[in-house]
Amino acid sequence: MASVAIIGQDGAGKTTIADMVLEKLPYKMKYIYMGRNVDSSNYFLPTSKLIHLYKIYKYKKKHKIEDNSTAKKLSLHEIDQDRKKDTRGKIGAFLRLLNRLAEEWYRLVISKSYQRKGYLVIYDRHFIVDSIPDKLDTELSRKRLTTRIHDWVLKNLYEKPSIIFFLHAPAEVLFARKGEATIEYIRAKNEAFLEFGKNIKGFEVIDVTQPVEKVFDDVKQKIDNLFNTQKKNKFVIKTTDSKIGDKSE
Repeated sequence: MASVAIIGQDGAGKTTIADMVLEKLPYKMKYIYMGRNVDSSNYFLPTSKLIHLYKIYKYKKKHKIEDNSTAKKLSLHEIDQDRKKDTRGKIGAFLRLLNRLAEEWYRLVISKSYQRKGYLVIYDRHFIVDSIPDKLDTELSRKRLTTRIHDWVLKNLYEKPSIIFFLHAPAEVLFARKGEATIEYIRAKNEAFLEFGKNIKGFEVIDVTQPVEKVFDDVKQKIDNLFNTQKKNKFVIKTTDSKIGDKSE
């Protein structure tokens, strides 16, 4: 049984590389989005969708936004950064913690069910990495008890992928590609990811300033090596009539 995660910041090409892996590699594969954005998720709990819609509603109300098309373009970074203080109270924070953990374990259970059937599961992003703190984290996030509990559970109890591919590029390059966060924020996140990877088995840094085909080749080589070293519960080769890696539910 195996899974690989493709991580990186906005503009690094996570979804592009995941699509190429699903299309071109000869293994039976399943795709699972493992980020917080439920609009991009192929599996999610109904409660997570409701919470996301409520956040957008609050943001629109605060900034007097009436155009739905504008609201749909909002990033999670913009919404989270807009919140200056925690107004949910202890009960609200605890309920949010329960939903976050339920969502994360729900997707892991789905992944494990596919792995038991011989699939290689491709993660687009990963919750463990999303929880990594950086030097720009706000004092609110550092002190909130529910955040510390959540991060401890992910760090100590949540299953890590067989390989984590960190698609890396300098902050200036990523900012030019996407421009949704500041260069300072992107640089801090890059540093946090690299520091995290020092103590994680199977953490691979991939230079995405290379042509996309070279990036894919680097990822493919590592996955092929994983296949060749699996001694038991090996993920399987697709038959000639099999579909390519599946992104559907």
